[in-house]
Amino acid sequence: MTFKVNKINTIEEYLVKDEYDYVYFFVDAQNGVLSIVSNYGSMGYRWEAPGNNFKKFLIELNTDYLMNKLGKRAFNLDGTIKNVKNWIISCRREKNCTKEEARYVWDYVIDEIQQYEIKDEGFFWGIINSNLEYIVKVDENYFEGIEVDCEWSDYDKYFMNHIWKAFVEQLKQELEAEL
Repeated sequence: MTFKVNKINTIEEYLVKDEYDYVYFFVDAQNGVLSIVSNYGSMGYRWEAPGNNFKKFLIELNTDYLMNKLGKRAFNLDGTIKNVKNWIISCRREKNCTKEEARYVWDYVIDEIQQYEIKDEGFFWGIINSNLEYIVKVDENYFEGIEVDCEWSDYDKYFMNHIWKAFVEQLKQELEAEL
């Protein structure tokens, strides 16, 4: 297999820095590529059709949309357990299961989930699947009913609210200077 390697001279580099953090932004406006390298990690994305002005596209991005392209929300154990409890209550109201079946999942399955202090969605589903015999008695369509709760990490929130905004302000200044 032969790979073709091209040197790209269209990439612009930006540095957002304070006394604690550094974040490099690499923008390839011609190809719709944004790469970010920081002391917290790296992330990037390539948009297929960002329009004629990639920098304007970046300025106008909704931060939640951006973060969904760049990263993944962190598993939230407390929120997920709350959702499982609400699912059990809903199943009881709809008479999908007996009081005893619901109580077993509430007392034992949720306790097992809490005991491991799960930090990963895959591990959560592993425990659910290992208790499938009891879960399906509450609701055969459990996979549609149980909602995993995820949230942005504190760093992601800081990135969206501070670092991204500083970067966008720089892009705005550049676009205004071009007019």
